[in-house]
Amino acid sequence: AIAGIGAAAGLIALTKAAIDNADELGKASQKMGMTVEALSRLQYAAKLSGVELGGLQTGMNALARQMAANSDAFGQLSVSITNSDGTLRSSVAVLGDVADRFAGMEDGATKTALALSIFGRAGADMIPMLNAGSAGLAAMAQESDNVGNTIDGKTAKAAERFNDTLSKIEATMGG
Repeated sequence: AIAGIGAAAGLIALTKAAIDNADELGKASQKMGMTVEALSRLQYAAKLSGVELGGLQTGMNALARQMAANSDAFGQLSVSITNSDGTLRSSVAVLGDVADRFAGMEDGATKTALALSIFGRAGADMIPMLNAGSAGLAAMAQESDNVGNTIDGKTAKAAERFNDTLSKIEATMGG
């Protein structure tokens, strides 16, 4: 009986962790200006490369800032950050192009400096992921889909509502 209670508690903890992750991805995707699906796929690739969601978020936010500032680093890599109409490309598309350039570069000070310039303090940690190139990122995204890791926007919204309801209940019980 005690083993059954322990197993149930473990299952509840795993379920709550999955809900918290979906909620966190939903909020982070809004901050980063990308879909939950794209972010959850990138999170999977980042985890395989040793980068946590916080580091990925830091790096992708820095990428967006550098794109807006038209950083020289993109020119050094011959990566276009604008569409033909002059608007900024998506950060995910630019990330793929940067990854292709990194995949063809020798590891060293130049690559690290460019990674830090584009992705901020998370840049060096992101190099193993970037070294996979866009094809490697696409393969990891497909693998994320195949193993059921990819979270969609509907699931993230449901997780957010669930956690908000729990917070309201806790606040009511504490008051």
